[in-house]
Amino acid sequence: MTDTTAQLIPDSDQHDLLMATLERVNKACNAARVRALDDSVKSGPALRSIVLEELERFRLPATFNVPSTVRVTQSLTRQKFGNYQSITFSAAALKWSGTDRVSIPTSAGRRTIRVYVDRAHGSLKHPLEGKSASLVLRSDEFVLVDATITDED
Repeated sequence: MTDTTAQLIPDSDQHDLLMATLERVNKACNAARVRALDDSVKSGPALRSIVLEELERFRLPATFNVPSTVRVTQSLTRQKFGNYQSITFSAAALKWSGTDRVSIPTSAGRRTIRVYVDRAHGSLKHPLEGKSASLVLRSDEFVLVDATITDED
């Protein structure tokens, strides 16, 4: 893993919960996208209200409101979401309790998940601490990817 990624090491229950979380978030975002297109809503309070209603319908915590609204806003000009597409969390949503654990929002509340640590790195602070990061499913493994990096970087 590079300084811009963190491989999560969830146990089997946490893995299933992360899968279910991504699936439910994506279904809620797709439903909100469809409603926004049907109602010709592109942004603002009306879109936030639609997203919030869909998150509530899929029984997702309010923590997902901002990242889901951003995703739906962006998707109105792009394709819809797959079942396990990534979701981006703000730095405030991720709580690092040392270099080897991160607490992240899930559909069942916050969960602390172990993170792979390269001991050669030698830092007491994880490189992603204090940064926004996307939860990504790659080859049935979960990774947090630095969301502050742009194409210009």
